[in-house]
Amino acid sequence: MNHSLLYIEDEESNICLVEAMLRRRPQIELHVAMNGRDGVRAAIDKQPGLILLDNHLPDATGREILQELASASATAAVPVVIFSADSDEAIDELLASGAAESVAKPFNIGQFIGIIDRYLA
Repeated sequence: MNHSLLYIEDEESNICLVEAMLRRRPQIELHVAMNGRDGVRAAIDKQPGLILLDNHLPDATGREILQELASASATAAVPVVIFSADSDEAIDELLASGAAESVAKPFNIGQFIGIIDRYLA
């Protein structure tokens, strides 16, 4: 089982929150990319067990990143969870584009830990 998690997020406060929550899961190795292009490269290089993806990055949308991840053989099977404060309609489009599920921002800590445990346990 791959206990590696890639978080593609450009907001420092969200990254710090996820880092703090994962202190309770020391078996999980966290990798962070602060833009979409670096995130795709990190995903291909690290091949994490799970990718958390912000929908609004400085250089790409979540949908664009989902498409790139799906087209790369190294990452096509990696589940991607979208983190977004967008409307249900926008989230539905991302789910239709290949996201495994979504989490609304601000997110519930219990829900977040449940997702991590479900995919990386």
